[in-house]
Amino acid sequence: MRLDVIVAIAAITLVTAVPGFAAGEAPYTGRWDCGVATFSFTKDTYDSGEGPMPIRKVEKEDGNYILSFDKGYQIGLSSVTKTSMQWLSMASGDTFDCKRLKP
Repeated sequence: MRLDVIVAIAAITLVTAVPGFAAGEAPYTGRWDCGVATFSFTKDTYDSGEGPMPIRKVEKEDGNYILSFDKGYQIGLSSVTKTSMQWLSMASGDTFDCKRLKP
């Protein structure tokens, strides 16, 4: 399957996710090597290396997450496991395969 088709399917899946993230530590919390930078997530913030941004909304469905920030910025996190996940920019369509860094 072509990469652009995979990205489109992932975006559709993430965009149609149902709100309902429970309080507590999310499975994506921690530091991740995403190839282009180390991305850090806490329960309330996301930092791509340019300083933490407050997470305004989290939508979850079947292990996929949409994180919403100020000014309509969103990212998608899919296939989240203890050791890996995929990161998707809703604006640009960029995707990165991320590996969890040990604390």
